[in-house]
Amino acid sequence: MMRRQLGAELERLRTAAGVRMERAAQALDCARSKISHIENGRYGVKLPDLEALLRLYGAYDRLDDLDAMRRAGVQPGWWSRYDLPSWLGDLIGLEQSCQRERVVELELVPALLQTEAYVRAVHQLGPVELLPAEIDRKVTVRLERQKILAPPHSMELSAVISEAALLRVAADGGVGAEQLRKLVDEAARPNVSLRVLPLAAGLHAVSGSFAVLDFPPEVRFKIAYEESAVGGRLVDDESVVQALSRMHDRLRSQALSDKDSLALVTRLSQQRN
Repeated sequence: MMRRQLGAELERLRTAAGVRMERAAQALDCARSKISHIENGRYGVKLPDLEALLRLYGAYDRLDDLDAMRRAGVQPGWWSRYDLPSWLGDLIGLEQSCQRERVVELELVPALLQTEAYVRAVHQLGPVELLPAEIDRKVTVRLERQKILAPPHSMELSAVISEAALLRVAADGGVGAEQLRKLVDEAARPNVSLRVLPLAAGLHAVSGSFAVLDFPPEVRFKIAYEESAVGGRLVDDESVVQALSRMHDRLRSQALSDKDSLALVTRLSQQRN
């Protein structure tokens, strides 16, 4: 996130100064592609290069705040020690700077709201057979990731979950009762909105799960995340992100209200007890 934000700011400063990428590359004695990679956040930037670019752009007075952003961009996060797939590590990293995450889940409980037993069961039933130690590692990462909803982060979560997913949970004699109780508890958080899309809402056009990550206003790019049975991917195509954003908001409007959704989950939970 910090690399992307720094790159976007450097691009803005370069454009405002009327400097072409080729001229910036000459200042660093590098290929034009390196400037492109710095600006899109793929590469970090070293302090001497940052100083040279800011001098070229007539913005050396911005050195202190942009260097702080640069240093934050190279600090490893807690997730770096778990050898995660790049798409998952990137998603967790982006969540650290995310103000709000808007999620649609039609078959599973949203990852940020799952119990330990539910996480374990889902990975045991997955398409790839995993060793117990690998499942333990994935459970640990999932539970650690959920801390983003608690202080000091308290990221906002707007989750739309299908009634069908809840019925699957309720039908499970092993993890169902605990998972439903957790949903009731999580929905009580002031930063969590849980809405149930009832079967009575009829047809919709979503065939999988996705999330839209909303950042502070100064962050100029949009990110979404799409998940499949065997992995996930981040999407930064603005038109795709906007389409997914509209889809979340449309399904949320079709879903039960927060109050009615909580009543439904509570009723299912009481039936399991």
